[in-house]
Amino acid sequence: MDSHSSPSQSPIVTADLFDLPPKPPRSKLEPHRELIRRLRRGGHTYRDIAALFLMKMGFHVAPSTIHSFVKVRAQHKKIAQFELPSPITVAASDSGAVRALQAKPQPEKSQRPRFVFRENEPLTLTNSGGGK
Repeated sequence: MDSHSSPSQSPIVTADLFDLPPKPPRSKLEPHRELIRRLRRGGHTYRDIAALFLMKMGFHVAPSTIHSFVKVRAQHKKIAQFELPSPITVAASDSGAVRALQAKPQPEKSQRPRFVFRENEPLTLTNSGGGK
């Protein structure tokens, strides 16, 4: 048995993992996240934002990079935003609508066929099918 799989060392390894410093942001746009959000809400295009970064902050960023940055963060927000309600909540809110649909009178179904089907012939209306 090697030293990495020893059960006596696992608490030490776990403690060392919790002491690791947090990773720095992977995107150079992360420090400017709030600015990008405000500019987008203000109606600025990705090209406008890229030009602003070049003129005011001195670094080049492609409009597509800004788009990807915004899109990735929007997806994370959607995952947390759209959650399924609990089954109890759904059952309680839908029971009235289900009862209303069940109480609604159903139209009578016609027992006579409206069309006559014969193989290798066009479909024809029956005499009682509402035709001429």
